[in-house]
Amino acid sequence: MITRIYHITKFLDHSSYIFFNGCNWDCDFCIMKKYKFDIHLPESQISNFNLKFLSVEDVVNILKENKIIEVFLGGGEPTIDPALIELLERLKFHNIKINILTNGELLNDKIVDLVDRIAFSIKTLDNDAHEKIVHRSNAKSLENLNKFFNEKFTFETVYLNELGCKNVLNIAKFIEKFKVGVTLRVDPLIPVNDKFSIPDINEIDNCIEMVSKATSVKAFRIKGKGKNAKVLYP
Repeated sequence: MITRIYHITKFLDHSSYIFFNGCNWDCDFCIMKKYKFDIHLPESQISNFNLKFLSVEDVVNILKENKIIEVFLGGGEPTIDPALIELLERLKFHNIKINILTNGELLNDKIVDLVDRIAFSIKTLDNDAHEKIVHRSNAKSLENLNKFFNEKFTFETVYLNELGCKNVLNIAKFIEKFKVGVTLRVDPLIPVNDKFSIPDINEIDNCIEMVSKATSVKAFRIKGKGKNAKVLYP
């Protein structure tokens, strides 16, 4: 079965990031609007890449040939891919650890059961703001969070100056109700247009510190630049 997977990279720890094309949301700040391929790669390396989708068999073979032990499914939104369940079942068969980054709107029991970790993305809890910047309601996503939450869930958000630290704090207070000490990754906005301003890293760090003091949530951001990504496909 053909997937929506068009790009696969590998890191030194034998983990792999798998890129899915397309999304059921339309975030104004989505990094995929500007960077379709791994941002850890030099522009000279990706300038000749084309989008060509792989079959489930192709993906599994690439991972096995490169001794991949863990995958991160993202991109795009993996859950819009009709071949996702087949892929998850094959990965599980080969004992490959599965992490999925999702907005949660299309989550179902089968996906939750097959994966090892779910990084659930919450942009904002304010539905009016959500519809303005994502062009879609967050109602179904939050409904699924309440329905499916278990120990596999972690959370992530994007820090937007326009929503400020209050937005991150509100998210932290909300997810704390699901589990004390749950993790929240706060990603700095990477500008893809002029709709949003570039956040100050110090402000983000101060916000993370505030969240840590005000809640039990383990908030953090990835520090330093990613490196050592090796292209497995294309």
